[in-house]
Amino acid sequence: MVRTRAQGRQTTLEHSSTQKKPLKSVGKKRSRDEVDGANATAEHQKASTSDTKKQKVASSKPVDDSIKNTANKILIEYGSLPLSDLGLPNPSAADPENVLALIYNAMLTSARISHELASKSVKCLIEAGYQDIKTLTRSTWDERTEVLTRGGYTRYREKTATALGELAQLVEEKYNEDLNNLLSKANSDPARVRELVKEIKGIGNVGVDIFCETAQGIWPCLAPFIDPRSMKTAKQCGLGDDLHAIWESVGKDEEEMCKLATALTKVRLGRKEEEFA
Repeated sequence: MVRTRAQGRQTTLEHSSTQKKPLKSVGKKRSRDEVDGANATAEHQKASTSDTKKQKVASSKPVDDSIKNTANKILIEYGSLPLSDLGLPNPSAADPENVLALIYNAMLTSARISHELASKSVKCLIEAGYQDIKTLTRSTWDERTEVLTRGGYTRYREKTATALGELAQLVEEKYNEDLNNLLSKANSDPARVRELVKEIKGIGNVGVDIFCETAQGIWPCLAPFIDPRSMKTAKQCGLGDDLHAIWESVGKDEEEMCKLATALTKVRLGRKEEEFA
């Protein structure tokens, strides 16, 4: 049974009247404690060959108030949900359109091209309605190439247009037109999610990291996760590199963790680390 963020919040409300307890597993889905533990973090790192070193996760070390304060400052300045500026109706929901849009984001921004052009091209895909799998499936190669050209994605437009066509076929045939079924097929196991996402042409290790970081707000089993590049930024900003402590600093909230990870990416790309150092 797949658990999305909305279901996770309902579980939290049911337990809020008693002492805090670890969330229980639903069906085959891992509990948040398992994801929060060292073993689940090891799975993240084992699956990602792009990692240069493992993220440190403590099991019981109390969180320094300075980490919470820094996390709060970063969230205030740069915190937002991924793709929340692209006009998607409800970016905090695990809608098929949102998941597909996050795949586009991972595919395009992981390429060797400027982040500005990649982001603009993702926006063009959304404006063309390609977050709707049926619209993507009906599109022609020439139409997809034209959309990517409008975004300035000229260097990889032909290859990416082909990859988008293959993505449409994969989602339609393997996942019944909804990538949330990928989560079901993976039994909400983060390592297995990574493996299945990497089956999408055009997404490698860096792309998988980007997807896991941006999708953890709607697929709770992926939290906590911070892209290895952004973890370096976290350390430079004063958050340290203890993933558990950072997770604690946002109250073990998947959406807040997603916002913080997205904020760290903005800080890294804008070279704003000194604002928080």
